[in-house]
Amino acid sequence: MQARFGYGSYAAVIDALAKAVAGRRYIAGDMFTAADVYVGSMIGFGLRFGVIDRRPEFEAYWSGFENRPARLRAGAEAEKLASKQAWAPA
Repeated sequence: MQARFGYGSYAAVIDALAKAVAGRRYIAGDMFTAADVYVGSMIGFGLRFGVIDRRPEFEAYWSGFENRPARLRAGAEAEKLASKQAWAPA
Protein backbone atom coordinates (compact mmCIF):
# COMPACT_ATOMS: atom_id res chain seq x y z
CA MET A 1 0.00 0.00 0.00
CA GLN A 2 2.85 2.43 0.71
CA ALA A 3 3.90 2.33 -2.93
CA ARG A 4 0.73 4.23 -3.82
CA PHE A 5 1.84 7.27 -1.88
CA GLY A 6 4.74 9.42 -3.03
CA TYR A 7 6.05 9.70 0.51
CA GLY A 8 5.46 6.14 1.78
CA SER A 9 4.08 6.93 5.20
CA TYR A 10 4.16 9.63 7.84
CA ALA A 11 6.54 7.51 9.94
CA ALA A 12 8.90 7.09 6.97
CA VAL A 13 8.92 10.86 6.35
CA ILE A 14 9.62 11.68 10.00
CA ASP A 15 12.40 9.07 10.12
CA ALA A 16 13.96 10.45 6.92
CA LEU A 17 13.75 14.01 8.24
CA ALA A 18 15.34 12.99 11.54
CA LYS A 19 18.20 11.34 9.63
CA ALA A 20 18.61 14.41 7.41
CA VAL A 21 19.09 16.79 10.35
CA ALA A 22 20.90 14.45 12.75
CA GLY A 23 24.22 15.95 13.75
CA ARG A 24 23.93 18.77 11.23
CA ARG A 25 23.76 22.47 11.76
CA TYR A 26 22.40 23.16 8.27
CA ILE A 27 20.26 21.01 5.99
CA ALA A 28 22.04 21.71 2.69
CA GLY A 29 25.74 22.15 3.28
CA ASP A 30 27.92 24.31 5.47
CA MET A 31 25.92 27.51 5.52
CA PHE A 32 22.44 28.76 6.31
CA THR A 33 20.18 28.70 3.23
CA ALA A 34 16.53 29.09 2.30
CA ALA A 35 16.23 25.34 2.82
CA ASP A 36 17.00 25.91 6.50
CA VAL A 37 14.34 28.60 6.70
CA TYR A 38 11.79 26.14 5.34
CA VAL A 39 12.87 23.00 7.19
CA GLY A 40 13.60 24.88 10.41
CA SER A 41 10.24 26.62 10.31
CA MET A 42 8.40 23.36 9.78
CA ILE A 43 10.29 21.61 12.57
CA GLY A 44 9.83 24.57 14.91
CA PHE A 45 6.11 24.71 14.14
CA GLY A 46 5.76 20.97 14.56
CA LEU A 47 7.51 20.98 17.92
CA ARG A 48 5.60 24.00 19.18
CA PHE A 49 2.18 22.62 18.33
CA GLY A 50 2.94 18.96 18.97
CA VAL A 51 2.38 17.73 15.43
CA ILE A 52 5.76 16.02 15.22
CA ASP A 53 7.49 13.87 17.81
CA ARG A 54 10.02 15.53 20.07
CA ARG A 55 13.12 13.73 18.91
CA PRO A 56 16.65 14.71 19.93
CA GLU A 57 17.51 15.33 16.26
CA PHE A 58 14.67 17.82 15.84
CA GLU A 59 15.34 19.54 19.16
CA ALA A 60 19.03 19.98 18.33
CA TYR A 61 18.37 21.26 14.80
CA TRP A 62 15.68 23.69 15.94
CA SER A 63 17.82 25.01 18.79
CA GLY A 64 20.29 26.27 16.20
CA PHE A 65 17.62 28.52 14.67
CA GLU A 66 15.29 29.35 17.51
CA ASN A 67 17.29 32.36 18.69
CA ARG A 68 18.79 33.59 15.42
CA PRO A 69 18.66 37.41 15.46
CA ALA A 70 16.83 37.62 12.13
CA ARG A 71 14.16 35.16 13.31
CA LEU A 72 13.68 37.11 16.53
CA ARG A 73 13.38 40.40 14.61
CA ALA A 74 10.87 38.89 12.20
CA GLY A 75 8.83 37.48 15.07
CA ALA A 76 8.78 40.85 16.84
CA GLU A 77 7.69 42.59 13.64
CA ALA A 78 4.95 40.01 13.06
CA GLU A 79 3.68 40.51 16.61
CA LYS A 80 3.67 44.28 16.13
CA LEU A 81 1.72 44.02 12.87
CA ALA A 82 -0.71 41.50 14.33
CA SER A 83 -1.46 43.75 17.29
CA LYS A 84 -2.17 46.69 14.96
CA GLN A 85 -4.52 44.60 12.85
CA ALA A 86 -6.39 43.30 15.88
CA TRP A 87 -7.45 46.81 16.83
CA ALA A 88 -7.78 48.38 13.40
CA PRO A 89 -11.29 49.61 12.59
CA ALA A 90 -13.06 47.53 9.97
